[in-house]
Amino acid sequence: MEKHSIGLAENHIIAIMNGKRVLISTGAPISVGDTPDIMILGQRYQLEKQLLGMDIRQIGAALKTDINALLGMDILSKFVFYISHSIEAIIFSDFFINFKENMRELPINMDFNLPIVTMRMGGVDVKMVLDTGSKLSYLDASLLGGMKNVGTMEVFYPGFNVFITEIYNLPVELRGKPLDIHFGLLPDVLMKNLSLTGCTGILGSEIFRYYNIQFCLKKNTLWLVDKDQKI
Repeated sequence: MEKHSIGLAENHIIAIMNGKRVLISTGAPISVGDTPDIMILGQRYQLEKQLLGMDIRQIGAALKTDINALLGMDILSKFVFYISHSIEAIIFSDFFINFKENMRELPINMDFNLPIVTMRMGGVDVKMVLDTGSKLSYLDASLLGGMKNVGTMEVFYPGFNVFITEIYNLPVELRGKPLDIHFGLLPDVLMKNLSLTGCTGILGSEIFRYYNIQFCLKKNTLWLVDKDQKI
């Protein structure tokens, strides 16, 4: 196993790995950085120079924080990894990490190499891409008709630059647990791309308000630990 400290910058999960600030993003297809590679568990993995036409300096500027690398699914999918704000760490492993018996299993689907979870909203199942690199969650506008927004927020999504979105606070359920999640509106172009996965939204890093999560992507499984439990 390999453990690195994490912190939040603009609600983005930043790991400190060998002196580098690394954004952890399960919604990004590739990894990019200001160096050619990154070492995890004794192996070197190549980093690309750009993600959707943006280098890591430009991505960091849009996120309003300095980062040296972004770890996307081309690398993250190779490991079991555990993100815990309770211990302020990310842990990489080749195997399932058995921290405690009462970790809650959540089966997921992997489509286009993206982790997809099923939530319930208004008694209806809704498929969402789980993107740890997104500070905000998003929904298709068709699911927000008639609802009152609670404000606006400036946000960034790779490939769509910085934009302003209305914010909605909605109750949802994940694995039977009620959650209050802030959602923005998906840009039309992003929604068209997302619809290829059968999803109508993105679940962002706000999920870590409620859970620490172990990602076992090769086995299509997440393991959830309630934040009020000690590790």
